[in-house]
Amino acid sequence: MTLTGIMDIGSNSMRLSIIKQQSHRSFYVVDEHKSSPRLSNALLPDGTLSQRGIEELLTHLREFQGLCKAYGVSNLVAIGTAALRTAKNRADIIEQVRTSIGLDIRVISGEEEALLGYSAITHTLRVDTAYIIDIGGGSTEISLLEGGRLIATHSFPFGAVTLSHNWPANSTPESIQSAISPIVATMRSKPYLSAHPGIEIIGIGGTIRNLATVQQARINYPLSITHNYAMSTEEIRETIGWLASLPVSLRKKVEGLSKDRVDLIVPGATILLALIEVLHSQQVRVSGRGLRDGTFYSHVMGEPTVDSSRVLQDSVLNTLHRFQESEAHATHVTDLAFELYRDAKELGLIQPLAERILYTAAMLHRIGVHVSYYHYDRHTFYLILNSALYGLSHREMILAAAAASFKGRSKLRKICAPYRLLLSEEDIQLATKLGVLIRLAESLDRRHERRIDHVTLRTNNKQVQMTIYSSQDVEVEAAAAKSFAPYVKKIFKRTLNIEHESVQPTR
Repeated sequence: MTLTGIMDIGSNSMRLSIIKQQSHRSFYVVDEHKSSPRLSNALLPDGTLSQRGIEELLTHLREFQGLCKAYGVSNLVAIGTAALRTAKNRADIIEQVRTSIGLDIRVISGEEEALLGYSAITHTLRVDTAYIIDIGGGSTEISLLEGGRLIATHSFPFGAVTLSHNWPANSTPESIQSAISPIVATMRSKPYLSAHPGIEIIGIGGTIRNLATVQQARINYPLSITHNYAMSTEEIRETIGWLASLPVSLRKKVEGLSKDRVDLIVPGATILLALIEVLHSQQVRVSGRGLRDGTFYSHVMGEPTVDSSRVLQDSVLNTLHRFQESEAHATHVTDLAFELYRDAKELGLIQPLAERILYTAAMLHRIGVHVSYYHYDRHTFYLILNSALYGLSHREMILAAAAASFKGRSKLRKICAPYRLLLSEEDIQLATKLGVLIRLAESLDRRHERRIDHVTLRTNNKQVQMTIYSSQDVEVEAAAAKSFAPYVKKIFKRTLNIEHESVQPTR
């Protein structure tokens, strides 16, 4: 086990993530800390960072070091972005930090910053072709992805803090449009930004995350998750217009808006509005993962990018190993569940296109046991919904949590009730049926010895015939499966009949 600390020294805020790495390359965040020194405000007219700004930087870095020491962090990475990048006395700042507190800061270029954002995206979102925008305090990086590959990127020398310097006290639609126009002109000078008009935008950074949390609060969104949250451009314009209409004193009371961003949210949001105008996009998807995550994947894990097809599998396995659940048992149950699902789908017993939901639910069906065996279904639901699972929509996450924790239709409806804004009646039925299949598959590995080679389903109007194939005694497994016959009868309207067929042992 090792602990890594990653510091992101930005123009507006500084952030620290402390990440624990376990065996099997699994990891999770154990703590985070944020401060908002606004280093870009300490830049003098000659382009140097003032001594006051340097002392402020040192103060916050000492705080970060103190936390890292308390946790026993053995690997510390400090990344500096726009404010340090543009400071003409950058070398002096780095040397003062090194001699004063023994910390080496690596100041990265705008292009490197975009690459780290790209790394975070490829590890945590399923994405094919899109524009990525990372709005920082002093710079904005916009990248083009085609087929999941980074095609072009550019770092623009403006961000939420730099735009706020000359922002009018009272924002009006006219003043916002006046601010957007020169940004639009600058963006249109880059040919790669006209390559794919209309495609989605993926947003990184505090400005876009805060827009999402504000919008979620306004509609009483049932999940407190911004990662992979999609907003229409119309929703974005409406939310920004509403925030702009409020004086800063009232913005402090807006649910979801960080108090240190009340004066920055509108200037920063104009950059997003400008890109929307250039691209004519209809949707912005939010990434809750950014530079620190990309730094971890690239510089700590040594894996700058991954194929998007791996995103879900990697995060499911990471979660499984975090809770020290048997991968062999989870994989066998998942294989059996998929055999049941494929037959049930062909027989018209269940809806298609649920593979991601089934995979997640079957692999993680027991993780709640590591909180407590008693009522572990409830713990499983909570853990799936609140773990770092990527490659699923919010709807799919809820359905996977519901299917994995299935203990009856009425219980499933009750546990899903707070999330019905995102679920249809067909979704509830799907989660219920998947839950039955997972419980059957789990019962077929009751002894965690993988005695069942494979399983098939056949049906008529009155009966479901489940045949289990094995070279060993499977009385325990058959009895466990039979206990779920009432669920099969209630959900699929058929009687469950189980047969065992002997097969030659596999080598």
